Parts: sequence; C-alpha cells; structure tokens
Amino acid sequence: MTLGINLILGVGLIIYGMYMLVRRQVAPQDIEKLQALIESHGAKTGRSIHVVGHTVVPLVAGVLLLIAHFRA
Repeated sequence: MTLGINLILGVGLIIYGMYMLVRRQVAPQDIEKLQALIESHGAKTGRSIHVVGHTVVPLVAGVLLLIAHFRA
C-alpha cells in the first residue's frame, strides 16, 4: 500500500471531523467560529451550520477519499 493524496487527505478529514465533534461536546464556548455563527444566525441555525460544515462534510469527504484510495 502506498501513501497517496487520497489516503492522507481522507484520514486528515476524518480526524478533523471527529475532533470538532468531540470539541463541540466538551467546550463549545471555546470555538470562535461556532460562537460567531450563533451570534449571526441564532443558536439552532448557527449550530446546524457548524455541524454540517465542520463535522458532516469533512467526515463524508474523508470516507469518500478513503474509498477512492482503496479502490484504485
């Protein structure tokens, strides 16, 4: 198995998505982007935007990159 860009980016995105998931549960007040979104869009919408943009998208993209790496 070789280290390809898909493998490196895929693992990195999955780590980032999981990190943001845990960090949002442990200390949401320390995430500046989350606080800015909550202030500008309201609590529910701001959290939703942050979850999608900083957790769901990186996790899905990471999994897709890993699938592309292992299929090639």
